[in-house]
Amino acid sequence: MTPITEIFILKMKDDPQIDAIREVARKDFVALDGVTSWETLVTTDQSRQPLYADIFTFPDHETAKRVTPEFAKRPATQAFLGQIEEMIVGQFFAPHQP
Repeated sequence: MTPITEIFILKMKDDPQIDAIREVARKDFVALDGVTSWETLVTTDQSRQPLYADIFTFPDHETAKRVTPEFAKRPATQAFLGQIEEMIVGQFFAPHQP
């Protein structure tokens, strides 16, 4: 089985509660069977609007495809989705095997 990473690059609304909202959503989503982790990275250029990379991992592609649709159905993650200003990209990734 090849682990799957799902990466979303996001512009978020300017809400001081976003970190708390994200953390509630994270705890809820990673509690689902099949979600290995949810990590968040942020850009470091303070002269530009920050971009966030929300990175989810799953044990395999089948699990990722099964679990990912649950994200939009859960109240905690719906609250997080409401904080997104723009989704730049969101796709499944797997290790590159040249």
